[in-house]
Amino acid sequence: MEFSEKNILLIIHAGSLGGAERQGLGISKILTEKYNCKVNLLLTSSGDTTKEFEDFAKECHIINTLYLDNPYLLFKKELTLINIKRLFKSISYLFNLKKGLKPYKPDIIIPFLNFPSKVAFYLYWLIPSVKFTFWHQLGLDVLSLDVLESIAAKNTSCVVANASNGLEMFKNLYIIEPQKLNILPQYISISHHPLDKEKLKLKFKIPKNSLVIGMIAHYRPEKYHELLLNVFEKLIEKHDNINLVFLGNKNNTVTTQKKYQYLSAKIVNNNMSSKVLLLSGFKVEEVLNILDIGVLVSRIEGMPNAVMEYMLYGLPVVASNHPGCVQLLSNSSFLIENNERELFDSLDKLIMSEILRISEGRINSEKIKVYDMDSYITKLQVIMNKSLKLKRILF
Repeated sequence: MEFSEKNILLIIHAGSLGGAERQGLGISKILTEKYNCKVNLLLTSSGDTTKEFEDFAKECHIINTLYLDNPYLLFKKELTLINIKRLFKSISYLFNLKKGLKPYKPDIIIPFLNFPSKVAFYLYWLIPSVKFTFWHQLGLDVLSLDVLESIAAKNTSCVVANASNGLEMFKNLYIIEPQKLNILPQYISISHHPLDKEKLKLKFKIPKNSLVIGMIAHYRPEKYHELLLNVFEKLIEKHDNINLVFLGNKNNTVTTQKKYQYLSAKIVNNNMSSKVLLLSGFKVEEVLNILDIGVLVSRIEGMPNAVMEYMLYGLPVVASNHPGCVQLLSNSSFLIENNERELFDSLDKLIMSEILRISEGRINSEKIKVYDMDSYITKLQVIMNKSLKLKRILF
């Protein structure tokens, strides 16, 4: 099976532009432009979308963005009245999705994250036109561990993860044939758009000659913004020509709003307002163009978009040594444990040496070239055909 001239259904959980969402929408762009596909999008969390998400979806040629019912897909291993109600509610949800999606005659369903993968499995059986779907595991995500999820996970045609730790997480919970397991690193989902650095610094009120450290990550608990903030507070005691910029979506959830407010208060209380910017709702390209050093410190990652974007823009990168980061940055000496000492030392070295920053940036810009969209689609097509062949052998 090939992607050429197919009807594609993307399933994404939320209509805000995080890493998984950018990856999903970006696939639509190449499938439309190069493979002449028609791509529709199903949202499973809510029908709410950010303007940034809507603009990117339009740029990527999404025909329709659909939200068909309140998400519910849960059935536990217990004999109770409430559990029977769960089953009927889940069936109702799936049949509402079937009714709304059947007219679009999808040939292939591409889900992003666990709940969309669970939904995709049942739509495969409910919509006659669907020929293929799979389970798509991307970094930190929630598994419900209920009966419906167990059936879907164990019987999916294949599992695709963007890094080895994603497969390990999946295998630790569900027994699945090894030949169904695949690692497919993400592609770089944005283009390099050079902008006027001086004008952007003026816009963000950053001194012209200041060296800018940045971390692009949503304000979720697993992202260690506070670790970087604490280290930066110590760095400004030694270096007076540095600024720090955070960029993320504060409105993702109540939790992200609370974290944003906490960080904002800490910046003010520690008298760092002139040195630290806490941004939400700005274009990632604007921030990438003013950075001199990119940072991503976190509890867990798959294949992080932020690191890929830093590399695309030729930046030196300091990152937690998760498998996905290691795969991207290979033998970099700036892969660190999540502690203040290692983060301080790494940033201090880069601040002190322009030659080192340029050298690391050039190395990273070469490394990222292999993570292009064309290669990703080709590899996904190989996985798809391998899975279809395996299914024919098994059945």
